[in-house]
Amino acid sequence: MNELVSFIQKTKELEAHLNKAFPIEGRETYIEEVFKLLEERQVILNQLPDLSKVLEERVKEDLIQLESRISTLLAEKMTFVKDDLRILQQRKNTNNQYENPYGNISADGMFLDKKK
Repeated sequence: MNELVSFIQKTKELEAHLNKAFPIEGRETYIEEVFKLLEERQVILNQLPDLSKVLEERVKEDLIQLESRISTLLAEKMTFVKDDLRILQQRKNTNNQYENPYGNISADGMFLDKKK
């Protein structure tokens, strides 16, 4: 059960890190720390025996709630990253259109008249 204690401790450490504000500068280090904690937690989780038969109901519920909070925080941080990537892609497209305004025009120049 020593692995269980270290798993819970690592999970709480991950939750504390995810509760910190998502930095504007230095996001790479923040994300690297999240990945490091997740990997360490996964190593400990792989060492754990089947917990469904060993744990009492209260501990199971606490772990489920903790896991739920962590997944919510991870989804929130993922949304920030996706938004930043979307904004970056829009800026890149706008920049490309500004540099080459005629780059996306159709080459055939065909016009169809829909009259009968």
